[in-house]
Amino acid sequence: MSPSNPKDRHEVRAAKNNERILHPTVTGELHSYSREELGIIIASSHAQVRSATGFLVMAVFLAAVAAFSILLVAGPASRGQDPMWSALFLTVLGSAGAVYAVRMARIASRAKRLRAERGLPEPSARQLDWNQDQHGQA
Repeated sequence: MSPSNPKDRHEVRAAKNNERILHPTVTGELHSYSREELGIIIASSHAQVRSATGFLVMAVFLAAVAAFSILLVAGPASRGQDPMWSALFLTVLGSAGAVYAVRMARIASRAKRLRAERGLPEPSARQLDWNQDQHGQA
């Protein structure tokens, strides 16, 4: 067991705390992260939101959709027509999405703060490596 080998260091850390994840860093090296340090990693080849700022922008957009949908419900009533009750679906989706995005922003912010405090490298956005299994073993 070599202390310079990332997989060996991961095994030592995992023995103490089995909630460790061996994940590549932005430089391509493997590093052992706890779930709190890793934050949000999305296994996708599409555009991703991973930063707290990105999630807050998404939350503002979804809150605006919810506010606009309330106007869609109440607007026809101000002209003497029946309210557009079906727009409440947008209100629920926009509100739930905004709450979810704020929660994800808190997770991303906490992970970034923990990595900075502990001097850990930034994890890579690329999660899928077909040469490794789910535990980072080749």
